[in-house]
Order: sequence, then C-alpha cells, then structure tokens
Amino acid sequence: MKRFFILIAVLACLGGCTTHISDLSVISNKNIDTGQIDLDALSQKKHVEGQDDKFVFLFIPFGQPTLKEALNDALEKGGGDLMINASVYVRQWWFLIGRSGIRIKGDVVNTKRRK
Repeated sequence: MKRFFILIAVLACLGGCTTHISDLSVISNKNIDTGQIDLDALSQKKHVEGQDDKFVFLFIPFGQPTLKEALNDALEKGGGDLMINASVYVRQWWFLIGRSGIRIKGDVVNTKRRK
C-alpha cells in the first residue's frame, strides 16, 4: 500500500497542465490604424504559434513568461504586425526542474504591406 501512494505522488509531480486563457479577435503590441484597413483583403499567414517559456528549478521560477514576448515571437514568425483569431494558453510542468510558459496561436496579418 505504501508503494501505491508513493507511485501516485510521483505521477502527480510528473504531471503538467495547459490551460486555455482566452480567445481574442484582434491583438497587437504595435500602433496600427485599423480604420482604413480591410483585414480580410490582406494576406494572412494561418496557424502561427508564438511562445515565451521560462525555466523552473526546485519550484523557483527564473523569470515570468509574458504575453507580450509570446506575441512578439508569433508576429516575427508570421512576418506581420497584427494577429487575428488568437487563442492564448498557459502551460507548465515540473518535477525538480520544469518550464512555465505562455503560448499564443492565430493568424498573422501584415498591415503595412497591402495588395
């Protein structure tokens, strides 16, 4: 019986989780005038994912992951300045060492390069 509880404790510590935080219609960290722009007419790079992860050692985090850095990563990968239909996730796992992070997925639009 003691081995069973030890096994359950070890499995619980090895687990991690991902939590869906939000869905966003439009997100950007740059100044964009969307008044004269038709977002549907611009080219979009679909299903781009950006992330910001930080290392955790013995339950001590070495930094705090931010949505800004995850968004910057996604916009850089997609070659744009605006993300639409975005979903934000927080994920973490650890067992003595681990990772904590924020992930954002969506479609990237470049509003500066118009057709």
